[in-house]
Order: sequence, then structure tokens, then C-alpha cells
Amino acid sequence: MGIRTTALPEGFKWKVDEQRRTLFCRSHPIIEIGPERRGWIARILITGKGISHEEVAVRSLDSGEGWATRWALERKTALLRVVAALDVAS
Repeated sequence: MGIRTTALPEGFKWKVDEQRRTLFCRSHPIIEIGPERRGWIARILITGKGISHEEVAVRSLDSGEGWATRWALERKTALLRVVAALDVAS
């Protein structure tokens, strides 16, 4: 049984490395999944209205990618607002 993937909205993309995956929104890293001790952790890297730094334990890189994709889809509007504010500030 393969991993079921969900398409990301325009402006979102994954950078995939051997031991790490990072979700970007308009070139800003928003979530990183990587090794932590003997498991995997997903870290939310940005903050703003409706978005806060969090760490979530996940079973694997693939399950972390699935969780992060669903998380980002649920918060797409808030993420786009936060990233737009980052663009204005820089």
C-alpha cells in the first residue's frame, strides 16, 4: 500500500532531502520534518495570527509530510497572510 498524497495549493512546495523535508510557502519555510532522537518531529517555523510555533511527533517522514500537508491546507489563508506580512517586512 502506497502513501496517499494530497496536492498542495499554488505557492506551496516541498523540499525533500534524505533525512528532512521542508514545506515552503512562497519561498518561506513554514514546516520542517526531521529526525529527533529515535523518531521524527514536525516543527512549525513561523508565527502569526492563527499560527504558532509547535512541535508534533510523527511516525515517519512520509506520515509527517501527510500531517503537514493537511495542517497547511486547513490554515492556507492564515499562512498566506503571515507570509505576505513577512514579504512586506523584508
